[in-house]
Amino acid sequence: MPKSPNMSVSVIQPGARLHYAVPALLQRAGMLRSFYTDLCASIGPLRYIRYLWPTKLQPPSVRRMLGRQLPPDLPRGKVRHIAGHHLANCARQKLRLSQRTTSSIPQLLELARTQHCDGADALYTVMVNDDLDFCREAKARGCRIIHEVMLNPDIGIWLDEEHKLFPDVAREIPTLDEIQQGRQLDREKYQISDLVLVPSEFVYRSVVALGADPSKVKLVPYGIDESWLETHPRPIPGRVLFVGAVGLLKGCHYLAEAKRLLAKRNIPCEVRIVGPAARGTDQHPLFSGPNYVGQVPRSDVRNEFLAADVFVLPSLCEGFALAHLEALACGIPVVTTPNCGSIVRDGVDGRIVPIRNSAALASAISDIITNRTLRAQMSKNARARARDYSWNRYGERLIDAISELRP
Repeated sequence: MPKSPNMSVSVIQPGARLHYAVPALLQRAGMLRSFYTDLCASIGPLRYIRYLWPTKLQPPSVRRMLGRQLPPDLPRGKVRHIAGHHLANCARQKLRLSQRTTSSIPQLLELARTQHCDGADALYTVMVNDDLDFCREAKARGCRIIHEVMLNPDIGIWLDEEHKLFPDVAREIPTLDEIQQGRQLDREKYQISDLVLVPSEFVYRSVVALGADPSKVKLVPYGIDESWLETHPRPIPGRVLFVGAVGLLKGCHYLAEAKRLLAKRNIPCEVRIVGPAARGTDQHPLFSGPNYVGQVPRSDVRNEFLAADVFVLPSLCEGFALAHLEALACGIPVVTTPNCGSIVRDGVDGRIVPIRNSAALASAISDIITNRTLRAQMSKNARARARDYSWNRYGERLIDAISELRP
């Protein structure tokens, strides 16, 4: 970890993205002032539930919630949370006491506002535009703004195009006018930010094209917990794995068509799709062919990777798919598209195929699962590639980027 600048940073982050890596890495560098989040299971009454409620009896939603565990080296005294508000919102939605989905973000921002982010020199935010006014207020107080762009800002445009190609699939996104309004808010967020972090070259190009000052945009690809590199894969020949939300954006319909093409060619394989399905998609004829496993607890996802022969993610638009890293770390060749922000090298540790091309997907899958020598070499290369994208390397890149700011 590089020497940190004389700067304190408060992080505001709903959810447990990257398993709380950013606040943990900032703490390790001596830079974390405080961490604002909606809910974590390591503090408050939630920390006792896993002792009182046996894991085997917990529904998947509870297991996922209790999986929000803070890293051991992240001081609990620096964590500010709104667990009560968040759980109340979840309960209202579960009991259908509210007609619309309610967010805990306003309460989270209000908590940070009343505490003035604990007087930090900089604010690290991962929100898209919910916190735009809050960031303006912080900036007016002299606080530097570090904005991490998790998703490619063009994601709505790509998905709108796909819905026009397949109008009979339930629409997953707002109207085009609303998408354009969101892109304008993105521009404003880039303008007020002192540092814009992006996870891939694919996102970098989109952010700059949307108006971000290139001098403020820094590339910091994500990393993976080193424990993934110590796993012992047991691949089942012919098993093709996809992990993610089922829908048009992830290209699941193209993977489904590829599966049907492989069946016509008498190439035996099982395509397993692990993740939540958008409304009715897994029942739509366009998506027929794969085995839809559904959403599973995080602990079970690793077992899916360890049993996979090849990993496929044919997305139309991503930021940086962590699932790629997880697959590579398990020695699984990856088939993906140029729009996934991937570190996969075509022909070395996987294949890069054009978006919206089921035939290319089928051929890439077939080449890998039928050529065991090729598969073995790609597997070796995949694990070596993943080693350069560990949490430690991510931390070094992150602190290096933030170090360019000065209080």
